[in-house]
Amino acid sequence: MNILLVTIGFDEKFQIRALMRRFKEIDKVVIVGYFNEERAKKALESFINVINTAGVSYELLEVNPYSFDDLIVRISKFINKNKGNRLIVNLSGGMRILILGVILSFIINYVDAEIEVETEDFKTVVSIRLKDLMPISLSNDHINILKAIKEGYVSINSLHSYLKIPLSTVWRRVKELISEGLLTEDLQLTYRGKLLLKIYESNFSMD
Repeated sequence: MNILLVTIGFDEKFQIRALMRRFKEIDKVVIVGYFNEERAKKALESFINVINTAGVSYELLEVNPYSFDDLIVRISKFINKNKGNRLIVNLSGGMRILILGVILSFIINYVDAEIEVETEDFKTVVSIRLKDLMPISLSNDHINILKAIKEGYVSINSLHSYLKIPLSTVWRRVKELISEGLLTEDLQLTYRGKLLLKIYESNFSMD
């Protein structure tokens, strides 16, 4: 099942735009919010009307932003119940503490999801997978292999010759990089690999 989870506050326009982008590929919308205020209730009602018009089922997940532990527990329960589903999480609206709670809940439970946020001027939607941001510890060998692959050395033998690292070590490190999602099986940098390499290179840049 493909599930779109959205956080909502006093305005529903970002949630409607997320639904319109995704409604052909999703089976269900999960609405996360706090609905004690009239403005929040009106935004929720308006969004539900659009969901019903689109013919998509929905689920309401009301949380209390003033009890952060309970918020984390409630969202975590939903996450673990839906681990086997594809989760698309739009964090373009709602209270900041609610958005933080959703992100931390996914990280704490080590569950992957596609996270998207739209800029306030509607010009850009940033989409990233949580697994690409999970912590990882890289050795110098790992970094050097990533850099060499970026430069075009895309076989075990060519990496061994270029880096002067024992063949068995190259093979082991490459397998580790693949396992961590930094390389594909045919030794291409993934988005996660490119991102971590950029961060590493920027840390050693003189600019």
